[in-house]
Formats: sequence, C-alpha cells, structure tokens
Amino acid sequence: MTGAVISGGIAFLVAGSLVPLLVRFAVGRNLLDVPNTRSSHDVPTPRLGGVAVISATWLGAIFFGLEGAWPLLLAATAVGIVGLADDFLDLHFGVKAAAQMASAAALLFLYPPELLSEAPILLAPFVFLVGGLWVSAVCNAYNFMDGIDGITGGVALVGGLFLFALAGDSGAFLPAFVGAVAGFLVWNVNPASIFMGDAGSYFVGFALAAVAFYAPVGGAWSPLAFFACVLVFAPYLFDTAFTIFRRLRGGVGRNIFSAHREHIYQRITPETSMHRRTSNLYYGLAVVSGFAAMLASRGGVFLVYGVSLAVVCCVFMFVLPRIVRTGKADETG
Repeated sequence: MTGAVISGGIAFLVAGSLVPLLVRFAVGRNLLDVPNTRSSHDVPTPRLGGVAVISATWLGAIFFGLEGAWPLLLAATAVGIVGLADDFLDLHFGVKAAAQMASAAALLFLYPPELLSEAPILLAPFVFLVGGLWVSAVCNAYNFMDGIDGITGGVALVGGLFLFALAGDSGAFLPAFVGAVAGFLVWNVNPASIFMGDAGSYFVGFALAAVAFYAPVGGAWSPLAFFACVLVFAPYLFDTAFTIFRRLRGGVGRNIFSAHREHIYQRITPETSMHRRTSNLYYGLAVVSGFAAMLASRGGVFLVYGVSLAVVCCVFMFVLPRIVRTGKADETG
C-alpha cells in the first residue's frame, strides 16, 4: 500500500506540473477547443490534458511496478495516441472505432486473459468479439460523456479506486492512473483551464475497461468477477446507452454518433455555472455504483444487493431530467 501511495503521489505531481506547460504550448499554437452551438463551454480552451494523464500514469506505474499489467497500459496508450491524432485532425468515427477494436484484438491475442486459456477453443472467437466490443464501448462512452468541466476526470478517478480494490494484478497501474487523473483534475474542475481531449478520454476509458475484463476478482477469473467490475461503469454506460436509444427513436437516417446535447448530464446542465453541480452528482453516482460492484463481487445474496443498488442508480438517472425541470419550474413559479 505504501508503494501504491507513492506511485500515485508521483503521478499526481507529474500530471499537475505538466498541465500548465501544456496549456502554454496549446495557447501559443492556437490548439484550442473553440466553442460552438453544441459546446458546453464559453471560451476557447486547450484540450491536451490527456498527454499529462498518459505521461504521468507511465512514470508513476514504472515506479510501483507494472507486474502483468503493462500490456493493458500499452494498449490503452496506443488508443490514446489515436485520440491525440483526432484532437488535431478530426478523424472519422469509423477510423477511431477500428483503431480501438484493433488495439483490443491485439491485446487479447498477444496477452490473452484467463478466460481465453480456460474456455473451449470454439468459444475463443466469441471471447475476442465480446472483449473487443466491451473495451470499445466503454472507451467511446467515456469520450461521449466528456462534455463538461471535471466530469470524466472525477468519474475515472472513482472508478480507478474501486477497480484497484477489485482487480488484482491486472490493475497494478491503477494507483498511478488515479494519481495522474487527480493531478489533471486540479486544472479541469470548473472553470477548466484545460480539457482531457480525445487522447485522455480514450486512454482512461480503454484502460479501465481492459482492467475490468482481465480482473481476477478473488484470485481467479470468473463471469461474476467481470460482471461485478461492469457495475463500476453503470452511470456512464446507462447514460450513453439510454441516449443512443433516444436518438434512435428520433427518426430514421439520424446519425446517432454525431455531436449533440442530449445526454442526461447535458440535459441537466443548461448553463456553464452548473458544471460543478452536475460533475459532483456524477461523482456520487460513481461511488454508489462502485459500492454496488463491491457487494456483487461477494456473490450470493450480496450479488442481488449489488445489482439492486446499481438499478436504483440507473432509475435515478432516468428520472433526473424530470426532477431538474420540476425544480426549475418551482423556482420560476
């Protein structure tokens, strides 16, 4: 535990020190996220924060010892580099999705999880498909949800802490990861000096999803172990899935992946001044889903308790826009 704290502390200091340098670099070269009609921010802001998170995670993790987790971190970094290219070049969604799936497939092939070694050979293609889709889905969920100050950094920090408690050796880099995200978050809370960018959101999403898929909760891989880790992601997965469903209902031919402001967190955050309130709310939801995962990992009746807690969390999110609208109506009335 002492090594984990030191690793996280090193990553925190590195990330916190890099961000001002990245801000100066981005401003000097006009590498800014300029607000448009779909933006949630009001002023042009650098979006190179992911570089600080990735760099600091590696430095802190090397100090702590990566054990068998370095392939996961390497694959997440590769996807983060694709995100960095997107920050500069605005890549097509299909190119980014293909890169995510390719990175996931390479990770699963070159560093197979316990599930692959234990599963019948005929199930191997299915495991590859599920693993690739899972990692890609979480990666994009973190990217889609990274729309207001502080939200994804804080949720990733909470998720990293709970996965570290659940995941064993597959999460060996998570202390450094948490420290790096915390160091970035100092500069990203409202009003943000820098954004995570696609480099950061892809990196944190891929890293956490990979840890969950490889996690040997209780000493060995099991469907329960993976399912428990999935609950850690409940708020982001529910918001993303529910939003895609609503957009699919919106009409034939509608591009569900185009930029919009229809996520639950966006619908309850009509003004920049509300960023911190919404981010804090999602931090709380992440904590609740983390405890749900901890309960579910124990199996038996605790699995029921954990799933029930996660369902309550999602139901609350479902009614949240209506609660916010009602509250605003009462204030204006």
